[in-house]
Amino acid sequence: MPTPKDVDHLLRDGAAARATVGILAVIITVDGVDPNDPEGNIPLDKLLNGTIARVPRWENYSSDPANPDHLRVYWEQNGVKSLIHDGFYTPVDVLEIEVPISAAQMSTDGIAWLSYEVNDADVNPDPAPPRKLTIDHTQVPVQELKEAQFPHATLWGYLNCATRPPLSSGVTVKIPAQTFGRPDDLCLMEWQGYEALNAKVPIGGTFGEFQKLLNTEDILNGFELVVPFAKYVKDIKFFDDERKKDVFTGSALVIYRYYRGGRLVGESTPALVKIDRVLSGEVLPCYFAD
Repeated sequence: MPTPKDVDHLLRDGAAARATVGILAVIITVDGVDPNDPEGNIPLDKLLNGTIARVPRWENYSSDPANPDHLRVYWEQNGVKSLIHDGFYTPVDVLEIEVPISAAQMSTDGIAWLSYEVNDADVNPDPAPPRKLTIDHTQVPVQELKEAQFPHATLWGYLNCATRPPLSSGVTVKIPAQTFGRPDDLCLMEWQGYEALNAKVPIGGTFGEFQKLLNTEDILNGFELVVPFAKYVKDIKFFDDERKKDVFTGSALVIYRYYRGGRLVGESTPALVKIDRVLSGEVLPCYFAD
């Protein structure tokens, strides 16, 4: 772990510019990395195929396209700090900024530090604390886990206006029993909404992570997690160019992973659920006001 002096060094490009840092921005997250793992172990599949870092939308963001905020994301390893993302944003309609991290960027085993800094139009800095990442290409291959289930979906895999309990109460995801699991393993489930019924175009703001620390009953019988409707389901739709209107159909993919001692030990195949909130003969979809 870095000392306070090391952290200060990671967060600043020049001593004078960062003499008074103030409140730090929220730490960056990385897909596949357990947010509770201080070592930030990156799973082997992410090392081999690349992953996504996510910068949460910062407070007091600009809504003026003429004066956007400036986001820079940095990667530091073996004493070398490099800029891997440099962009200007007015993040009115997004909750996070996705920053791809390639397999090539993670090709060297060891410790890396990922951080970002936001400057507003007046060049006032808002740096985030660095995220420690552990890169190890020698780790054991991950166990394949059973696909998640959607107990309230139809036989054709749909959740719709007739779903009971109502879709507005959230989407129930069943994690099946896994003899591979152990008590105190961490289950981390990811949900991502898509425009099409076959999960083609991801929808910004519909990505969510949900976690549960496992006990013996969870392992033997499985357990359920509920994805809230308002934040992760309500905005699943696509824009019909011919009819010039939003159509409230789409889909979502669910993947869950087991972590043991901060290391990824199991991962499920993606599970698809289709979502259809169109009411025949009605202008608005069901649960529009929820």
